[in-house]
Amino acid sequence: MWEEKRIGVIREVTGSFVYIVVDAEITSLAKKIGNKTYFIGQIGTYILIPVGNILILGIVSEFKKGDIHEGEKVVQRHLINVTLIGTLKKGKFESGVSILPTVDMPVYLLEEKDLKVAFSTYQKFNFSIGQLSMFESERAYLDPNKFFGKHLAVLGSSGAGKSCTVSSILQKVVPYPDTNIVILDVHNEYKHAFPEGCQHFDIAALELPYWLMNFDELVEMLIDQRDDNASTQASVLQDLVFASKKSKNPRLANFITVDSPVYYDINEVRAKMQFMDTEKGQGAGGAKEGPYYGKFSRFLTRLNSRLNDPRYAFMFKPKLCVETDSIKGLLTLVFGLDGKSKITIMDMSAIPFDIVNTIVALIARVAFDFNFWNPNRRDLPILLVFEEAHNYLSPNTKGSTSARLTVERIAKEGRKYGVSCMIVSQRPSEISETILSQCNNFVILRLLNPVDQAYIRRLVPDTFSGLDAVIPTLRQGEALIIGDSAPMPMRVQVDMPNPEPLSSDIFFFDKWKQKGAVTEADDVMERWWNQHRA
Repeated sequence: MWEEKRIGVIREVTGSFVYIVVDAEITSLAKKIGNKTYFIGQIGTYILIPVGNILILGIVSEFKKGDIHEGEKVVQRHLINVTLIGTLKKGKFESGVSILPTVDMPVYLLEEKDLKVAFSTYQKFNFSIGQLSMFESERAYLDPNKFFGKHLAVLGSSGAGKSCTVSSILQKVVPYPDTNIVILDVHNEYKHAFPEGCQHFDIAALELPYWLMNFDELVEMLIDQRDDNASTQASVLQDLVFASKKSKNPRLANFITVDSPVYYDINEVRAKMQFMDTEKGQGAGGAKEGPYYGKFSRFLTRLNSRLNDPRYAFMFKPKLCVETDSIKGLLTLVFGLDGKSKITIMDMSAIPFDIVNTIVALIARVAFDFNFWNPNRRDLPILLVFEEAHNYLSPNTKGSTSARLTVERIAKEGRKYGVSCMIVSQRPSEISETILSQCNNFVILRLLNPVDQAYIRRLVPDTFSGLDAVIPTLRQGEALIIGDSAPMPMRVQVDMPNPEPLSSDIFFFDKWKQKGAVTEADDVMERWWNQHRA
């Protein structure tokens, strides 16, 4: 039985890698075992090496032809580079290799039945996101506790299938009664994928009042750090905000800090700073400028532009969230605490790009702080999905850094408080390394950019070595799954979501060939003027 699966012998052992010489009598790289045909040397396929009473499992990372010495002759043979990833012992799979094989040990193909043993521990969860690409009759099983609970990155170039992959993964957990997911949807793609168990909020219509921001977020939005008076503005703003919070919330006055999420009157703060900015007193020589005269001019200009801009009305002109207790109802909605929804989609497509960073920081921090103070945090794990994360989690972003700093904190500390991240991006090299280095699981779809490919190689475990070569050739929706949740690195064709998100490509040529719906400039401009999207 073993002999028909034999493919060669070990020529060299180096750390977690072994180099195999394929047997000379193997003339075809397709080997039939039973009713199945297996292909020798395909990147991403698995091999077995018996060592005593255990089986070492490896994954093919390189396949080539090379010269070897056979006595005095030099002959060409097929050579396979294999990364060792785990062991099968007494019917159980364990990651890591404690005993290394030696030179001249025989090497065998891994059959589907051997694969079932490797997945046996993971099958108990009955959580699978797709088919194994090399074993199309076998599902790829994962440990969902580690998959969702240890931070996750879904990475791939535009068109590789990220939105469908994210939708497919999340659709598998929507049926459960206590699922709690918040999607920060930059392009309004996901509403269509979750017709049930989901609530959709247009942030431009939903109120996220300014008084939910902590002081650092407020400073980043309102104070230009290039202003010579920035430190003075921040100091006075802090005093006025703190005083207003205490005066509006006498019941909480002894506990309030400048960061407390309680109501205060921003117009009252503005009026006081306006007064100080223009204040004059009487001196010996006549009118004398006050100590803050002219120091708040740029701050007031910036604040007034926010207060008067209708795009910021959801934040600075709330109609419902006008008292501290109103926040209870808002958070009940956002986190689905009433049991009416499992997924909350925060549609950010209609908000100004320059405020996306602040909104992401606000929602992420509120989720973290909410569970920080929640005594039942273990019963309310929250998954935050950051779509198009490179737009606001980059270390190179000029100006606003609040989102990156907030998510970095969640990446480092969130799991202790039941808050986990799913980072979704087409440009992983533009995301903070602090964030991605804390991700224990990666779903890597097709990546074409060499800079992104190199960045991924630095972040993922050594068991990924060699597999990176297939990243540019992956099919749409096909991914490499790497991390704590998987028994081994896996090449998987992810299940298609049903229904799909509204992220599919527009087929330009097909549309140009036939007459479609007529576009009227009148209709488009009315929608544009009234900020009403279809």
